[in-house]
Amino acid sequence: MKILFVISALGKGGAERVLQVLANHFVKDHEIKILKFDSDEPFYEFSQKIEIKNLNLGVGNLGFFGNIKKRFGKIFALRNELKNSDADIVISFLDNTNILTLLANFGVGKKIIITEHINYNFLQGFWRVLRRLTYPFADGLTVLTKYDYERYPYVKNRTIMPNPMFEIPEISGFKKENLILSAGRLIPHKDFKTFLKALNLVDSKLLKGWKIVIAGDGSERENLQNLANELNLNIDFVGFVSNLHEYYAKAKIIAVTSTQEGFCNILMESIYFDIARISTDCIAGPSELINNGKDGFLCEVGDEKGVAEKLEILMRDENLQEEFIKNANLRRNDFLAENICKKWVDFINLTLEKNNL
Repeated sequence: MKILFVISALGKGGAERVLQVLANHFVKDHEIKILKFDSDEPFYEFSQKIEIKNLNLGVGNLGFFGNIKKRFGKIFALRNELKNSDADIVISFLDNTNILTLLANFGVGKKIIITEHINYNFLQGFWRVLRRLTYPFADGLTVLTKYDYERYPYVKNRTIMPNPMFEIPEISGFKKENLILSAGRLIPHKDFKTFLKALNLVDSKLLKGWKIVIAGDGSERENLQNLANELNLNIDFVGFVSNLHEYYAKAKIIAVTSTQEGFCNILMESIYFDIARISTDCIAGPSELINNGKDGFLCEVGDEKGVAEKLEILMRDENLQEEFIKNANLRRNDFLAENICKKWVDFINLTLEKNNL
């Protein structure tokens, strides 16, 4: 099978990581090509068997009308690529790119599967209108959660497709430490402020025995560092790291305090590194990954007191950490790359069959 992936860029994000895992697995049995708008080198490592083509059109968040000429340039460039492609199926990643790909495909007739990797509510403004107008023309749609599945009744062929676990590099010499890890883009809806405020409420003597690491970067980094200083918290802001697995390997607890999530990869990935999990019960992802009180803790959004209480409980109780880890491990097979890729192949075949009837 020939598969063409379309994405704006191959940077440091979770969706880009998912594409890398899928493409590297698919290329073992299929012919894979990736088409992207920018000219930057991929952040993650791809198999040399995969062809990656840059359209050299750049990326940006200007809104649809921010640079109308640039938007139409992308549509026409995509249209030309689709016309000349011999791919059996085209898989588009992320909402803006999904819309542009569907617009480019009008009159071309390629089989298009679009994939959502963010919460339904994230998309705003005219892009939201375009989503409603264009998505019914998709041949298939994958979403990450039941919450999102229910919000696309206008796409008949859709399925819930969890993100796959990345291939774990060989690691040795790492032992579990009293380390609490939080990771992600340092942007408002990730709400790291609640995490810092929660740490400030944890018993100070208890907290002194733990190391706190925040991995990631973004517009809120300076504000968060200033807040950490104001609260006299010793936080190690390590930025975006390519060796996140090494922090996973050492961490005992992982904390997520987002106001919204699409799937929350780190709550899934931490299962494979035996880390006890705490998360806010924000829209969609976390509640589908954590069974509260059985394999992790869920707290109310913005509730720094509740997060602090749950942190203290886990920090003091290694037996509870082990119980959460043991129960979370029951879902390891759900997210293994080979199992998710099999689901993908089944959905691709079903999509092609439906459109050949």
